[in-house]
Amino acid sequence: MEKERLLSFIRDVLETCREETGFTGRQHVFLVDIYVKGGSPSSKIEVLVDTDSGISIAECLSVNRCLSSAVDANDEVKGLVGDDYELTVSSPGIGAPIKHLRQYIRHTGHLLRVQYTDGDREVQEVSGRLLQAEVLDVPDPFIVLEPVTAGKGRKGGRSEPVRLELGSINRAVVEVEF
Repeated sequence: MEKERLLSFIRDVLETCREETGFTGRQHVFLVDIYVKGGSPSSKIEVLVDTDSGISIAECLSVNRCLSSAVDANDEVKGLVGDDYELTVSSPGIGAPIKHLRQYIRHTGHLLRVQYTDGDREVQEVSGRLLQAEVLDVPDPFIVLEPVTAGKGRKGGRSEPVRLELGSINRAVVEVEF
């Protein structure tokens, strides 16, 4: 299957779905990732979407209907995925790595575990509360974390905020808080 053609088609259709599902203005749905398994005659397509304030199951269902209709109406794409394709639209789950810049904005205030490369080219890891995310329309996007360390007999210690340039981040994952 020509995965790039399918990815491009889904990205384009998602723009149309935003208008048809009423997401423009109130919240803006953005594409986080697409996974494609298999090929014609049956493919499994998983589309991960989100908004700046989170996305509901009902909203994912609306996007799914819109994408499914578009695939069914396009003979070229239907030839790529087959008649027996499976389409799933969902949000990225807790513990999934951050893949889209806007996800940092969405997770402001949440606990993140970030692996990054420091100035000495050594890989470091820090867990902390995301205080600030300057990631859109800035020349040098960055995040600011308030590190949290586990402490014996207490909820955790805190230290000075850490500013990380996005270019130095290798992986960032939202941590589950109990």
